[in-house]
Amino acid sequence: MSPLHSLAHRERRELANRKTLIMLLAAAVIATYALWRYLVGDFEHILTPVLATLLMAIAAGLNHLDDEQPLPSYLTLIASYLMLALEAPGTYPGMSLWLGLPSVLTLLLLPLAPAMLLNLVLAPLWLWLLGQQEDNFGEILRYLCLLLVASQPFVINSLQAGVMSLTASEETECNAFNARTGQQRLISEAARARALDQPFSILVVYLPQLDMLGEQFGEDRRIECLAMACDVMQEVSRQGDLLCRSDKSSFWLMLPNTGEAGALIMRERLTAALAAATQPETGSIIARARLVTYKADDTTQKLEQRLLASQLALMDLNE
Repeated sequence: MSPLHSLAHRERRELANRKTLIMLLAAAVIATYALWRYLVGDFEHILTPVLATLLMAIAAGLNHLDDEQPLPSYLTLIASYLMLALEAPGTYPGMSLWLGLPSVLTLLLLPLAPAMLLNLVLAPLWLWLLGQQEDNFGEILRYLCLLLVASQPFVINSLQAGVMSLTASEETECNAFNARTGQQRLISEAARARALDQPFSILVVYLPQLDMLGEQFGEDRRIECLAMACDVMQEVSRQGDLLCRSDKSSFWLMLPNTGEAGALIMRERLTAALAAATQPETGSIIARARLVTYKADDTTQKLEQRLLASQLALMDLNE
């Protein structure tokens, strides 16, 4: 497993652990409320928080076992919505716990856009359950302020993630440059080859296994195969070569100052090294590669069109 893939796996595991901790804290809040009901002798209202606590605890356990399933998040939200629906009608004016808990949990457990949409859609129901008809504007304003304040960290985090994805030069799943950086480097390498009158070759590499690997063996297996293939191609490549991922299953290996003969030798080494790399379930990594050489009269647009045509031709062979 490559260091980049290990880092991505560790970050996903940390995110899953944080979500599990959020579910446990929500369960602790409801359990504390159930204990308070018991201590004050209000036995009629104990059943609902106890059931909600059990539901949240089960959701936390399921999320710890399998963090890819959305069911734990849905169970936690159902439990919090149930508490709000049953407890809000009996609260006194200004009670914000049952209005804030489901809203904040929705922001914590769901992506930002669906969470905000769900909170806004359910707002009339929550306000109606609170029964503050004489001060309806105040309740609406309180609810909207709560959503705005609670969503600020998530909005900032989403904007930062968007900026980082736009400015990042490397892939997040494997050890290669992304497509945008690949296009930029293609322009600069073609300009350098033109200025220095040097040969420039590009190997278009297509890995057909990646197209269906996720559906057959799961997303983790697909990422492992992708990371292994990139590591193998980086090991075979020379120091000045550039590996770029052009789409889901295709790569451009740019070979500066390399003629057709040297590029053909590199193609044989590359396909042989990938075939030698095996995985328990998928076996050898199948690779198809085509050579595209830079010509003196090539513009960057023509060169890129030829690369894309070779890439499509390799994909057609798989059909």
